[in-house]
Formats: sequence, C-alpha cells, structure tokens
Amino acid sequence: MSSNIQHRVLSIQSHVVHGHVGNKSAVFPMQVLGFEVDPINSVQFSNHTGYKQGFKGQVLNEKELAEVYSGLVDNDLHKLYTHLLTGYVGNPTFLREIANILKSLRAVNKKLVYGK
Repeated sequence: MSSNIQHRVLSIQSHVVHGHVGNKSAVFPMQVLGFEVDPINSVQFSNHTGYKQGFKGQVLNEKELAEVYSGLVDNDLHKLYTHLLTGYVGNPTFLREIANILKSLRAVNKKLVYGK
C-alpha cells in the first residue's frame, strides 16, 4: 500500500482519557498542520499523574513497544515516516527501545526529523 502523504509522524508518548498531555495534545495540532500522525501510547492513564486521588491505567513496556514497532516493520510501514516525536520517558529500558526504533527509522530515511 502506498501513501501520498508528504509528512508522516510516528509519535511515541503518553495518553490520558481526561486532559491533554502527550499524544492527546500532540496529534490534533500536527494533523491541522497537514501531518499524518501515527501514535503509539506509552501509557494509557485515566488522567494525568498530578491528581490528588492518583490515576489508573496501563504502562507499555519496552517489549510491547518493540512488538508494536515490529508490526510496522513487517508491513514496511516504518519506511513511510518522515518524523519521530517522543515525550517523557521514565524508564531507561523503554528509552533504549526508542533509540533502537530511531536507528531503524534512520536506516530507511536519512532525513528523518526527530523531536523530543
């Protein structure tokens, strides 16, 4: 499957159901600017972590991130990305997996733009 999209972003960031942080706040503005955005949610939380009663949700680990990304690679979709955007990363092993993804993306697109 080919794509005529000129700018495609892989965005690896957090996501909250209530509020606007991470991918929830990044995806729409980039779409308005004409970017196609494919989010990988590093966390799925009920709300941001600053609430008095805390938060509930799931955290994606580095193996799960690698698995999701490998699905993109298996289908040659990783070749479509012109940009990589990442947000807060609280785990060194997750960060190492992001570095692996960055290397993989740069191997197929030397002009890849990386924002963090």
